[in-house]
Amino acid sequence: MDKPALFRGTGEGITIVFNPDAYFREILEFLKKVLDERKTFFSGGTVVVDPNGTVFGKSEEKLLRDLFWEYGVQLKLSKSSKFLPKSEANATQEKTVTIPHTLRSGQYINFQGDVVVLGDVNEGAEIKDAKSIYVFGIIRGIVEARESVVSLGFQPLRMTIGGIPYNEKNNGKSYRKPRIAKVIDGKIKIKMLGEKKSLRKK
Repeated sequence: MDKPALFRGTGEGITIVFNPDAYFREILEFLKKVLDERKTFFSGGTVVVDPNGTVFGKSEEKLLRDLFWEYGVQLKLSKSSKFLPKSEANATQEKTVTIPHTLRSGQYINFQGDVVVLGDVNEGAEIKDAKSIYVFGIIRGIVEARESVVSLGFQPLRMTIGGIPYNEKNNGKSYRKPRIAKVIDGKIKIKMLGEKKSLRKK
């Protein structure tokens, strides 16, 4: 997919399929351009949004709805949509959500269970209110967990675990084996995952 989004005709009418590799602001600008060019075609109609595996937060959903409302278009979400407003997160405590791609700038996850990211958490992306966070890549954005954070690289803009902020300087390192960040003696410490001895109190 070389465009931020594709328009397809389906049994539900017109479906907009997002490019999972595009930034949200690119998708929004592209949709605005298309709506500007085809005002008469879309006005008074309904479109279905398929995020195509991309997960957005409640704020992004509102921006989409406001954009289509401005052009007189009703927006529906496909059954596969993964917008995670706080109300939904509250109803799914202690479960796991898996993000099958890198979280890019502007993407926001608010989920009270475990969050698994199969990629990086880029600067400008946020994961908040999670139980534990597992990142199969490097953390460069903002992450907040109640119990622990596991990653192949810790370069967070901000990281908080159990309400305690991580204040160490970023070393820019990435690892071949995952590290786990946990609160030990009132401070966040990062150790190799599985090194039980190193996590004990001294």
